[in-house]
Amino acid sequence: MTMVLKPGRPGRPRRRWWRREGVQGYVYISPWLLGFLMFGVAPLIAAFLTSLSKANVFRTIRFVGLDNYQKILTDDPVFATIAGNMLIYVIGSTIISIGLGLALALLLHRDFRGNHVFRTLIYVPSLLVGIATAYLFKQVFQGGEVGLANMFLGVFGAGPVNWLGNSEQPWLALVALILVNVWFAGGTMLIFLAGLKGIPPAYFEAARVDGAGPWQMFRRVTLPLLSPVIVFNTIMALIGHIQVFETPLAFANNGGISTGNPLGYENSLGTFVTYLYVKGFVYQDMGYASALAFIMFAATLVLTSLVLWFARRFTAYGDSERN
Repeated sequence: MTMVLKPGRPGRPRRRWWRREGVQGYVYISPWLLGFLMFGVAPLIAAFLTSLSKANVFRTIRFVGLDNYQKILTDDPVFATIAGNMLIYVIGSTIISIGLGLALALLLHRDFRGNHVFRTLIYVPSLLVGIATAYLFKQVFQGGEVGLANMFLGVFGAGPVNWLGNSEQPWLALVALILVNVWFAGGTMLIFLAGLKGIPPAYFEAARVDGAGPWQMFRRVTLPLLSPVIVFNTIMALIGHIQVFETPLAFANNGGISTGNPLGYENSLGTFVTYLYVKGFVYQDMGYASALAFIMFAATLVLTSLVLWFARRFTAYGDSERN
């Protein structure tokens, strides 16, 4: 009996499985994968399981199913107030961030002496950490005539406003919280400037030859070509505003905590994260706080999806996807 040997593929020596490029690639990124699984996926799964339980730091965990979510959405008047606060705050803050950032970018995009100095002066304040900015604006909106905001109103003959400690008009604290976002307009301005730099000057020259004025060029050239940057800034602003924490908590410390409410008078300064903090670390109800975290994530996902859906109507890449 003759044994026939099958020849291997010429020019391609057999490689052991651990020497294959795909396996080696996973080995190279294994430190990142292990870190992501340990510090990203595992805590996320643990938080979701905690949201389905009655959990306390000092007590055993008791599984309750979707009771936490049902109570938050149907039987929690504080959460209803906070949801209204967040809707007003997110809309108002996003308008300020996008509108003021775009206006500053259009002004500083012009070529004049010292424009880089103004860009730096406007952008640097946005680099400050949240708690430092919170206590800075706590002094700005201080009651009486010593606060900078009231000094500014005094120039126009308006009386001093008790921004943060007004129990009769608690909504003033929410207005002050929205106005704080003027301080962070430099971040969006910088991204808008980068977007404006990417628009070829030939488009403006062609529009100018056709007799278009500044408003026509802004509406027909700048906005359409800048629309992807507007969408990006809007999404980033929405995510950042939904996660606001330090400033409302510091503002509530002006009078809210002294009355026993870290969410401000009549919960006027309550946000998703501050309410999560109160439930999880003040009342030690980790299950309820975890459910709040996932509801906040769902709200962020819904708002982001709405922005992307609406963006398909006027952005260039949206048109290409639709077609």
